[in-house]
Amino acid sequence: MPTRFRDLSSNNFGSLNVSKNKNLIRYNATSGKFETITIDELLSFAENIPEAFTDFVEENIDVNNLQLESVDGGTF
Repeated sequence: MPTRFRDLSSNNFGSLNVSKNKNLIRYNATSGKFETITIDELLSFAENIPEAFTDFVEENIDVNNLQLESVDGGTF
């Protein structure tokens, strides 16, 4: 049984290298595989995000101050 995402047969990660640092992993129901995407790709799917919200996020969140003590990927 695989213990890492990269070892799953149901992935479409391609080469995992520095170009994919800080990418997200999502499940693509069309292909039936996990794949990596950038946050820009994720946000391009979002519709009708108020500009005031995006301005607030850009002005108030410093990604250098984020600390992820533990990340829970949920259950499948």
